[in-house]
Amino acid sequence: MHILHIKFNHKKIYYYLIILTAICLPLSKFALSVTMISLIVNYILELDFKRKFQILKDDKSILIFSLIFLIHLIWFFNTQNFKYAFHDIGNKAILILYPIIIGTSEKFSRKRIKIILLWFSASVVVSSLISTGILVGAFNIEVNDIRDISPFISHIRFSLLINVSIFSLAYFVFMRNMKTKKIERIFYFLIALWLVVFLFLLKSLTGILIFSIVLFITLIFTSFNLERKRHKILLQSILVFSFIFVAAFLIRSVNKYYTIEEVDFSNLETKTVRGNLYKHFINNTQVENGNYVWIYVCDNELMKEWEERSDYSYNSTDAKNQKIRTTIIRYLSSKGLRKDSVGIASCTEIDIKNIESGLANYIYENKFSIYPLIYKVIWQIDVYLKGNNPAGNSITQRIEFLKAAKGIVSKNLFFGVGTGDVQDSFNTEYEIVKSKLPENRRHRAHNQYVTFLLTFGIFGFMILFFSMIYPIFLRKGFHNYLFIIFLAIALLSFINEDTLETQTGVTFFSYFYSLFLFGSKMIFKNNKDYV
Repeated sequence: MHILHIKFNHKKIYYYLIILTAICLPLSKFALSVTMISLIVNYILELDFKRKFQILKDDKSILIFSLIFLIHLIWFFNTQNFKYAFHDIGNKAILILYPIIIGTSEKFSRKRIKIILLWFSASVVVSSLISTGILVGAFNIEVNDIRDISPFISHIRFSLLINVSIFSLAYFVFMRNMKTKKIERIFYFLIALWLVVFLFLLKSLTGILIFSIVLFITLIFTSFNLERKRHKILLQSILVFSFIFVAAFLIRSVNKYYTIEEVDFSNLETKTVRGNLYKHFINNTQVENGNYVWIYVCDNELMKEWEERSDYSYNSTDAKNQKIRTTIIRYLSSKGLRKDSVGIASCTEIDIKNIESGLANYIYENKFSIYPLIYKVIWQIDVYLKGNNPAGNSITQRIEFLKAAKGIVSKNLFFGVGTGDVQDSFNTEYEIVKSKLPENRRHRAHNQYVTFLLTFGIFGFMILFFSMIYPIFLRKGFHNYLFIIFLAIALLSFINEDTLETQTGVTFFSYFYSLFLFGSKMIFKNNKDYV
């Protein structure tokens, strides 16, 4: 096409915009939107509508996948909150944007898919380095929560992109059909290794679990496809020992958590060294590092000593908006100290800073260990089972979300609540069940499967997942390694996240689904493809 005597090569522009989309995913929501609009404009200006329409007519898989958006559109009329419904429809339109544009455009060769994924991986690496710089304090950005080190997108969404990048690079390393030079394979392996390390630094439980599950299943299938028996036995042995090691580490962590100090509650000391009275809340069995939190508490001494050492008032909140009194008491308990003047006096300046920043246990100070993440999960579950408020704890909050979702589903089993009424339905259900969660913590299901079920009911849910899965059979997508890896990452993320309820999440899903299934010529066939 010519504009002002300038000839535009729309196929090249399309290819570059697909690369740019991959680059923008981990770095910029705004640039992602601009790139998306540019794709649409380029697609329209190409003016090849007759051919594109014929492709859509012939390729039923694209139209079937588009039913996902159609379901959202139809259930729009089963809603009362039209403001949110329009917002949701706008986001979900991305689900038809990439399938139509990519599916009716020229298919990408193996070489071009590789280039797209390498640009994507480079962008993920850049974002990971920026996040690492924030983590170690190189950018003078305050980090009160590990989520703060992901400045561009949600740390959970970022972890999904990291996983796609890791397994894509692994494909380039180990697959013969990529014809990758040895020096390239070494470089890609090192980059993938760094991203694995960073994934654990990011401490996204969702991302780590997805990586572990996908890696384990991939290696199991790989072990059975290896031609040499000794290689097969070696890999399977490594998998067995790895599973035993992880299981042993988790069991040890649980046992360590429940190794609790022996206390004679009938013979607790009643006064501090300064002669002030202690309070002992013996009915509260909360522990930190095996030490009871709510015994040997003297608020008068804590307040006086704390406010002499910190600018934070004892009756205020810490950097995470938690009651600082509770943070102090938990932190001192984690170090085995009594909650009095002696306890505060025993704290270093680092301890004081940790408390001010919202760290309730000194082990959380270690940014490079996985044990604090495991400990936090065990602690949240333990506290929840003891009847405490789950607010502020990501694991146990999700239990409350799902409880509310269960009530909504039971009342709207067949046709759901409609496209725009999901949050409104949750708000109502939280009031009905008298949830302990404060209003600012009363969120949606954080489970995409449950969200679909309560939004569209059982009928809409079945149609939606038919439209998501059936195109895979039509296009024999189960033979496409990159597609299956991506799909596994996405479907696993659905268990713990409303992945398709944000712009980044829905773009991630629609883009890679379309790229690998509708836009790629690559096929993963058998064990002969391995290096």
